[in-house]
Amino acid sequence: MRNSVRLQLVLLIGGLAVASAAGYVLLTMRLVQQQIEADQFRLQRILATRMASQLDQDMHARTTELRFIASLDRLRDPQRAAQDKQALLLTKKAIYPFYAWIGITDPQGRIMASTEPRINGADVSQRSWFLGGRQRLHQEDIHDAVLLGKLLPPPVLDELPLRLMDISMPLLDREGHFIGVLATHLSLDWAYQLRHQLLDQLDVPELEMLLVNRDGEVIVGSPTLPARSATNLSSLAVFKGSKAGRVGTAIETWPDGRRYLTAAAPALGTHPYPGLGWTVLVRLDEATAFADARRLGLRALAVGLLSALLFSWVIWWAMGRKLRPMERLSQAVADLDVNRPLVSLPEVAGSGEVAVFARSMARLVNALGESRERFQMLFDHAPVAMAFVASDGEVLLLNTRFTQLLGYDIRHVPHVDQWFVQAFPEGAAREAARERWENALPHIGKTPMALPTSEYALRCFDGSSRIVEAGGIALPDGMLVSFQDLTERRKAEAGLRLWAEAFEHSEVGLLISDVQTETLISANPAFAQQRGYTARELTGLPVASLYPERAMPGLKVALDRAYVDDHIVFETEHITRDGRIFPVLIDLTVLRDADGRPVRRVSYVQDLTERERAAQEIRRLNTELEQRVIERTAELSAANRELDAFTAAVTHDLRAPLRTVNGFVQILLDEFAGLLGDEGRRHLQRIQDGTRRMGELIEGLLALSQHTNQPLDRTRVDLSAIASRRLAELAAAEPARQVVVEVEAGLEADCDAALAEALLVNLLDNAWKYSAKAPQARIRFCRDTVDGLTGFCVCDNGAGFDMAKAGHLFEPFQRLHHPSEFQGTGVGLATVRRIVDRHGGRIKVQAAPGQGARFCFTLRAEA
Repeated sequence: MRNSVRLQLVLLIGGLAVASAAGYVLLTMRLVQQQIEADQFRLQRILATRMASQLDQDMHARTTELRFIASLDRLRDPQRAAQDKQALLLTKKAIYPFYAWIGITDPQGRIMASTEPRINGADVSQRSWFLGGRQRLHQEDIHDAVLLGKLLPPPVLDELPLRLMDISMPLLDREGHFIGVLATHLSLDWAYQLRHQLLDQLDVPELEMLLVNRDGEVIVGSPTLPARSATNLSSLAVFKGSKAGRVGTAIETWPDGRRYLTAAAPALGTHPYPGLGWTVLVRLDEATAFADARRLGLRALAVGLLSALLFSWVIWWAMGRKLRPMERLSQAVADLDVNRPLVSLPEVAGSGEVAVFARSMARLVNALGESRERFQMLFDHAPVAMAFVASDGEVLLLNTRFTQLLGYDIRHVPHVDQWFVQAFPEGAAREAARERWENALPHIGKTPMALPTSEYALRCFDGSSRIVEAGGIALPDGMLVSFQDLTERRKAEAGLRLWAEAFEHSEVGLLISDVQTETLISANPAFAQQRGYTARELTGLPVASLYPERAMPGLKVALDRAYVDDHIVFETEHITRDGRIFPVLIDLTVLRDADGRPVRRVSYVQDLTERERAAQEIRRLNTELEQRVIERTAELSAANRELDAFTAAVTHDLRAPLRTVNGFVQILLDEFAGLLGDEGRRHLQRIQDGTRRMGELIEGLLALSQHTNQPLDRTRVDLSAIASRRLAELAAAEPARQVVVEVEAGLEADCDAALAEALLVNLLDNAWKYSAKAPQARIRFCRDTVDGLTGFCVCDNGAGFDMAKAGHLFEPFQRLHHPSEFQGTGVGLATVRRIVDRHGGRIKVQAAPGQGARFCFTLRAEA
């Protein structure tokens, strides 16, 4: 039965019938599910859109109602009694049952009248609905009732304690003056009622509708997903789409792990209600939605299987009647014996199965001939050179690869005698080959037998030489000889021997290790001698034996990186046989097998001991240099202290004579002015001006010294504040001057606060001084650029100067204007330059006569 054609056909056709039925059922289920999905999504999308639209319309209506209430004269009249206004509010609440509470406040945020008298007088000035309602119409999202939670009745439809949504707006009297805030609190019962009205129209109890705020939190829930639960729905794709204003549907996995058919519609609001970012979600469990489709599919599958079984039985019966002659013929063929003489097979006339079978026997004979041709083709195109030689030495077949390898075809070597003469040079090699052939001839017999292989150096037809490995199989009617080309392999082996010699004699340490066993495979003598071993002693040792314990973590990191990059260079340490540790540089390459797995590591290892000694010497020299720098710094510090002392002494010693001279000049002017005459008084005035000028120079010299030598303490300094303060001081000192001042806000720098103030004071004082003669003086402190330097800039439109004369501008006591034009000592810009240098910055200047000047500086080295 197992080989029965009848059974095989029945199983094949029956299997096809079952497969067709199953495919049809699956296709039907898929089409039904797609239709259910489309219909369900259409329904859910309509529900979500209607709910969102109704929410917007209701909120718009509440806003309109609140505007109407705010327009009533009884509320807008400040002279009306609070009891009268409260009665009006109670009347409106009765008319508009959607409101949980309505109230008005005074301008300071105290409740004057409301529909809940128990909270009248309460201070709500810090409530967000009051703060927002003071300026404009204000809507606030759902929140827990704080003040009214214990006073108002609980919600009817909401499953949570009282939650409210606020709408508030300013209350104005007839003249438009602000007199308070009108506010309402809506409970969520209207949203639940609206949802029930929409869902009750459908007979789908499993359908759920949720209201979600802009953060993905549920504010109107369902029995399976209550409001204010810990579940957040912001990760749903349809929710993300609704945030972009799109109505979307999808089958999504919710946070509870179940899949739902989900529709989402955003509540976008309608003027004047801008919307609060709500999203309406309608969902239906996937298993519930497709339950009918699955039941239909199972029924259809059962019917299909029964039909397939019935169909198979009918085919079994019909094939039995049709194949009886074929079965008898097959039995007759099975009784034939290959060792018996060939007899005629029974023939069946006609076009039935027996006639077809007889014709198939002829095709079988043809197939045998085709098989022989196939064998000949395989022989001719085999990748190995082969020759078939008869037992008498006649060469019967040479394949294509034989001719390609050696250049001979069957015309050149029709017999093995010609082969030996052509392919082997005369002498011992030819005689040895002929002897092996003679020894192989007795093995030709009924049983095939493999003969030992031998290696030969053969002469090709074109005179070249090739090294081959010859092997043979003794067959009943001859010898099949194969030739494997070893020429390239032997060349490679010669190259390997050359590499091995280089490996052995190289003065660079070379090492080969096994990745799987982490042992050493081979090391050259140079590597072994550096570590106190012989090359043979290192073979088989663990790789870890070459490294000190402290180098193992770094080695592991380097090897892990090598398996990714295949080639790395890194530094580590090796340990010798006697325990000496020395630094090495390793150039490591990973070798992989055909499957890409690492198998070997080849390492070039360089001893870094001499380099480390050189590095230690450099470090020693650096230490000596640092010590010299410290000593030199100490000397400079001492010199600076002496210079400070000298400057202080000089300024002190110079001040006293100046005060004496100035005092006596003043006595002469006060007591002897009449005796001196006009000319004498003018000379005394010149002496007094000179002493004053010299005093200013002494003060400038002392300031320059202080700004140069005081320690630098960097902090975050607000330069805009310093500039604003100094310009205000200058304006207060000269109130008659009209100067346009611009200070860019927010300019800060990491610098020394005291030095930064001294820098800005000098620059701003110069700008104030040199712009005194401008018709409309203008001074600006900003971030700007001069000559490619981007920094902080002080600009004015004053006298300016010729840049050709600015070479010594920042040197002490150097001035570009005559003292009769502008007073000064020439120390200010020198101080500025010293402060900028102390901070490692740069300063640039741009000016022109009569067009002002621009000084730009940085307080840190440029990147």
